[in-house]
Amino acid sequence: MSFFLCSYFLFLPLDLFPQTQTGQNQNKPKSEVNSQPQVAPKQEIPSWLGEFKKLDEAELAEKKEGWYLTGLPLFGEDPVAGRGLGAIGNLFYNGTKESPSFAYAPYEYLFTVSSYRTNRGTQNTAFAWDAPYFLDSPYRLRGLVGHDVSLNSQYFGFGSQSLQPLSYQSRNQPEGQVFRNARYPDYESANAFGTNRGPGREFVSTSRYHEYYFETTYSQFFVDKTIYKVFRIWGGTELSKNVVRRWDGTWTSAREPLTGISFPAPENTTKVTEDSKNEKIIGLEGGYLNYARGGIAYDTRDYEPDPDSGMLIEYTINRADSRIGSDYNYTRHTGQFKHFYQPFPKLFEEFVIAQRVLLTKVEGQVPFFEYRYLYTIDGYINALGGSNSLRGYRQERFMGPVTGFYNIEFRMRMGSFHLGSNFFQVSVVPFFDTGRVWDKLRQINTQGYLYSHGLGLRLVWDQATVIQMDWAVSREERLFYLDIGHVF
Repeated sequence: MSFFLCSYFLFLPLDLFPQTQTGQNQNKPKSEVNSQPQVAPKQEIPSWLGEFKKLDEAELAEKKEGWYLTGLPLFGEDPVAGRGLGAIGNLFYNGTKESPSFAYAPYEYLFTVSSYRTNRGTQNTAFAWDAPYFLDSPYRLRGLVGHDVSLNSQYFGFGSQSLQPLSYQSRNQPEGQVFRNARYPDYESANAFGTNRGPGREFVSTSRYHEYYFETTYSQFFVDKTIYKVFRIWGGTELSKNVVRRWDGTWTSAREPLTGISFPAPENTTKVTEDSKNEKIIGLEGGYLNYARGGIAYDTRDYEPDPDSGMLIEYTINRADSRIGSDYNYTRHTGQFKHFYQPFPKLFEEFVIAQRVLLTKVEGQVPFFEYRYLYTIDGYINALGGSNSLRGYRQERFMGPVTGFYNIEFRMRMGSFHLGSNFFQVSVVPFFDTGRVWDKLRQINTQGYLYSHGLGLRLVWDQATVIQMDWAVSREERLFYLDIGHVF
């Protein structure tokens, strides 16, 4: 963890509590104040709102009043999920300029509906609701219901075992040449060839060795309260039903090693089955997962959807418990730091260095498919690998009881434009990610980290909708991501 913290504190300012300006004449002599012309007092803002959250004048002038819609088609190609098409729609309500929180809150209400389907059977459908400063109070209410199906969820092993580089034998044959530190496309191509279980035994496929079927239906609800402008306490619950199926013995196709022609073949034993038999993991039967969650955070970010300055320091605890209907009992502890800094505000006002460091530990009766899910005050993170943790590696590529990672982005605003009544801002974002998993907390050191780098583009639509496009390179793959929202 020392590696993360040393990098993180490079740009950390010394003052933790932002100053709140209470009057323009605060430091002037009394005689001078009395000689000033009388000005009508500014509108009082609620006591829980800090002045540091106020939009700057240029962005405030572009903020819409009332209701408005944003939406776009979702399309992409992912090596795991396949080629997909869908849509997402956001319905915002910003209130009016007379509202005390208008210049400080990203919106008053946000309703989001999304649906996505791919040619490899991935399905995601969700409805979400978010109300910061609900009814001009210090409370925030959030809710989410959804249904996800993945025919190709990934499992590469558990804990430090999953960190092993990819290796394969030529055309998937026992006597074939061994290739180590392989790139994933080559590894996948080799596994497309069938192999024999042994002398006189049947020809089998291993193309789904790292895959399993996962389906979940879930609902979440959270309440968040702001205290003393910069502190947030929150709690909530999640209820979910989860289905796991394995591909062992199901018929698929495999290429014949000599001719390369594809033939129907049964799938051999998968990795999740092997590790379950060896008692490394539990959870092959799926089941109900019901959680109670809570946490505390110190949050000085100026504008949550697209921050320019401030930080978030957070501790969160998740507890799955049979007393609330869960089939598993375990606890997850998560600590997270986010930091946003403008190093040259006078020269480059829209150049932001954004950093995040996260460490999480889970213990108890944990089903294997839950190691990948991290929950923070800002929502879910899929770790480790994928578009919001370690870009350039496949989603769920690494998982274990202890997970840590660090991200840094250099967000450079290149310009803005209007399209009809809509306002867009464009940023270029070089980035670097690093992280790893461990079996135990005491094993954390500065060695064995995975890393990736790349270049991103951000299109900020009416200030609250961020479209993410990232091209990432790792030792295993080169991957493109298209998503909604900043990575962090």
